[in-house]
Amino acid sequence: MHLSRIGRYIIQGVLMVVVLGAVLLFIAQLMAKKSVTHFLEDKLPSHMQLEYGDIDVSVLKGMAKLKTINFSITPKDSLQKGVTAKIDAIELVGLSYWQFLLNEKISLKSLKIERPVLLYYLKKDKVDTVEAKDNHIALLKTIQVKRINVIDGDVTLRKSENDSLAMKLDSVHIDVEDVLTNAELINSKIPVTYSALDFSASSLYADLGPYEALKVGKINVDEGNLTITELKLKSKYNKTKLSWHTNKERDYIDLKIPEIRFDDIVFGYTNNKLWVHTGAGSLIAPKLEMYRDKLLPDDTERKKLFGEAIRTLPIEIDIPKIELTKGYIAYSERVNRETPPGKIIFDKVQAEILNIQNVPDKKKETRVAAKALLMGEAPITLNWSFDAKNESDAFMASGTVKNFQSRNINSFLESNLRVRAKGEIQELYFTVSGNSVSSAGDMKMKYENFEFSVLKKDRLQINKLLTAIGRIFVNDGSNTDANGYRYGGIQVQRDPTKSFFNYIWLNVGDGLTATIIGNGKNERRKK
Repeated sequence: MHLSRIGRYIIQGVLMVVVLGAVLLFIAQLMAKKSVTHFLEDKLPSHMQLEYGDIDVSVLKGMAKLKTINFSITPKDSLQKGVTAKIDAIELVGLSYWQFLLNEKISLKSLKIERPVLLYYLKKDKVDTVEAKDNHIALLKTIQVKRINVIDGDVTLRKSENDSLAMKLDSVHIDVEDVLTNAELINSKIPVTYSALDFSASSLYADLGPYEALKVGKINVDEGNLTITELKLKSKYNKTKLSWHTNKERDYIDLKIPEIRFDDIVFGYTNNKLWVHTGAGSLIAPKLEMYRDKLLPDDTERKKLFGEAIRTLPIEIDIPKIELTKGYIAYSERVNRETPPGKIIFDKVQAEILNIQNVPDKKKETRVAAKALLMGEAPITLNWSFDAKNESDAFMASGTVKNFQSRNINSFLESNLRVRAKGEIQELYFTVSGNSVSSAGDMKMKYENFEFSVLKKDRLQINKLLTAIGRIFVNDGSNTDANGYRYGGIQVQRDPTKSFFNYIWLNVGDGLTATIIGNGKNERRKK
């Protein structure tokens, strides 16, 4: 009897605890929902507006979920547009009360954001320093999230001044693990740390300025490995209309790369400068077509050589290797209205580029080794090296051409130089060293039955007088050394308003002239 009475007391006590716990949980649930609602409706700054359709809070699960969310931020004291977002749902799961109460840390198991549609208006270039100070975030608690998952988002960036599209990215999926921020990190350039990041998106469009736009089929980042498919960088106007929209020479560009890969991408900020380091990269089957209307006035802006361009980048980069395979390059110029543009084609392009870097303490030269078929048939090579940190922009370049029928390049020679060539270049070798001011080098050639015909101004008929005079000075390839070679020197002053490839072209042209018209002797061997 005594034991039975004790049992009843125990059962009653347990029931009372359960009922009390249920009442307390119900009260806590109401208070939690009210507290969250109060914060969302009354505690947000005045320049932030939030609307939502429903809210669900579970104290027992440490969960909160908002549905049908409309959120906007308007810049303080500004007439500019800011940020708007429409989100199907935001769900927080696994809030640790222990960490919250005792360690002043907000710790979550997961944060899920479903179908966010983000619209952001880019700020103008001018930055108000007072406003920048006001944007300092005072974070009172450390925030730690085991996993953040963004599902099927869309991002649109527009220009504030004319509401035109600056960038659009569809089907964004993000998965980040072990995310952490605190009072110190929140105001840094990269406001969070994390252990792993997966990212995928499709249909990227980016406006690159008045003349070009970029499109990408898909982007995927998986454990630091980047894959980009169907990249297209193209002029906004066709070749004819581009000339109408610019008052000086500008290249028409049509670049297509079916696949780009980079391994082991890491990035960060050091001394207030962004750095990006990668593993090996590859460009698969790139196809580039370029066209220039030379009837327009010259672009007299100073052009950087590649060393200076890398050296003066606003970010630190370190790419140990890029391989390019199955490439195609075509370049054409229009120099008169009567004849079609001349074209040079490089097919089956392969290249290995080593050490693209501007790391201050890293002493490795950038090296390029490339080969292709000139006009689809003649093997051609180019080897080129430079140190991007050398402010003189010193470089070394060498190349070869073999088994080239000169008639295959006549469309370019006729259009650009008013000459027509005949004969075969069996072997051509050149070596050049130079800097941003001048270059010098050597060339040797083995060729047969080489002839130049000079054309009239209309480029349709041969100027017989100039052709006859030219043939007096041009050696047809018969006056050679014992091995069948003729030699020529190279001396070139760089035009700083032209590109590096124009610089190389001038060196090759000077060597050709010296080899064909000069005495053909190996002057270096004499010395």
